Amino acid sequence: MSSGPQVRLDQVELFHAPVLDPSSTPGLITGIPTAFSPDQLAETHRPVHRAEGAVDWGLVVALRRTAGTRITEQVQHEADQQRPLSEPDRRRMSHATIRRVVHERAEQLQAEGQAMWSTDLEEAYTRAVESAMFGYGRLQPLFEIAEAENIEIHGHDSVVVQYADGTRRSHPPVADSDDELVEAIRFLGEQASPSRPFDDAHPTMTLALGDRFRLHAIGFGLAFRPSVTIRQHTLVDVTLPDLVAAGMLPEAVARYLHAAIQDRRSIVISGDQGAGKTTLLRALIAAIPDTERFGTIETDYELLTHLQPTRRNMIALQARIGLGERQDGRPLGEYTVADLLPEALRQNLTRIVVGEVRGVEAAAMFEAMSAGAGTMSTTHSHSASATMDRLAMRIAQGGSLQMADAYRQIAHNIGFLVHVTLVDDTWRGGTRQRFVSEIRQLTGTFEGERPTTHLCYRSLGPGDPETFFRPDPLTSQELARYAAAWPGRS
Repeated sequence: MSSGPQVRLDQVELFHAPVLDPSSTPGLITGIPTAFSPDQLAETHRPVHRAEGAVDWGLVVALRRTAGTRITEQVQHEADQQRPLSEPDRRRMSHATIRRVVHERAEQLQAEGQAMWSTDLEEAYTRAVESAMFGYGRLQPLFEIAEAENIEIHGHDSVVVQYADGTRRSHPPVADSDDELVEAIRFLGEQASPSRPFDDAHPTMTLALGDRFRLHAIGFGLAFRPSVTIRQHTLVDVTLPDLVAAGMLPEAVARYLHAAIQDRRSIVISGDQGAGKTTLLRALIAAIPDTERFGTIETDYELLTHLQPTRRNMIALQARIGLGERQDGRPLGEYTVADLLPEALRQNLTRIVVGEVRGVEAAAMFEAMSAGAGTMSTTHSHSASATMDRLAMRIAQGGSLQMADAYRQIAHNIGFLVHVTLVDDTWRGGTRQRFVSEIRQLTGTFEGERPTTHLCYRSLGPGDPETFFRPDPLTSQELARYAAAWPGRS
């Protein structure tokens, strides 16, 4: 167990309210509120031959179902009597119910001739059921590894944690079967706000968990076994001076980008998966003056700027998955990034940050850029130069513009293309390095249909003797007036 900061159940925003809907939560059944139903007894009627203190997670799932049913019924009963429970009362009632359900099960096992549970074992089951209902269940220990960067789960029994230094280590199974893993992931999705389905009709799911984790799951025939990747946001409140200290870019380059943000130049960050695009974007967002009102639009909350105490006058928007269908074939209640953009434009914002451009978000990003200066975003690409072609293709594929028109949008709306690179030498016992490798400025001119760029910066990494930084002289002169705004190390 890590000695670093741990996730406590009362810190997990998504699971503060233990009100469960038995019609939507998998495995929760209405039934006898004061004892186990015959079906539940059949499911859990097996001897507990385990080491003292060990927890049978199959039994935990059944206990969670029973406790969930009772909690739901009690909350509904109080509401029917015009006595709605406050959040503290609801939590106290939930904890008491879980403890009572666990104690009843221990007494049943003893009555059937099995060994009496010790106080410690009963307490272990109580904590496990609480974790399964309000926390992350059997996944909880993985979330408590402070140094974990990615948690990679391929089926219930293949669990690997990738640490910040790039190393990977295997960990114990997180479920007793793949079906149990799917149920646990589905349960997390249903308790999110807004909820995220994970079933045959929705075989993929992306979900923000609290303020530190992002989960992506795929299954139901799209993957041979259900696969889950959980990324921990280890650098959330980060600044450009912090990245300079970490060796991601030289101070002169960081000062230049900081001034570009002050001057409200639009920036697109590119890079491969895991290269540090989101981290750099967070640092650029931190350079936005506190006096500005800006907004972020994301498919799922990942930038987490809205959780920073100094950012009170900003708006964070998140897309929503629809359920069911309307006559036009679009899921009812769906709000895409493109749908959210007009709403953001009515919020008196100085600039808009579009979290990540994967496909249809490209058109929304350029609409935001044309509506106001200072837009920022990220996208997957192998170089800054290739980013232009990738963005143009995505706009053209949306059918709104031809390639030539898409290139014109890029030339007229993007100020800088910044590329970040990840060099991973862990395969030979080395380390990983993330760094800004390329910055190109759009000149507003063309070679044929394609926009031309000025190469401002190029590097093969910290210590590269051929690293050069040659910004456009006129632009440098325009940005010089923001030199005093550089914050220094936070």
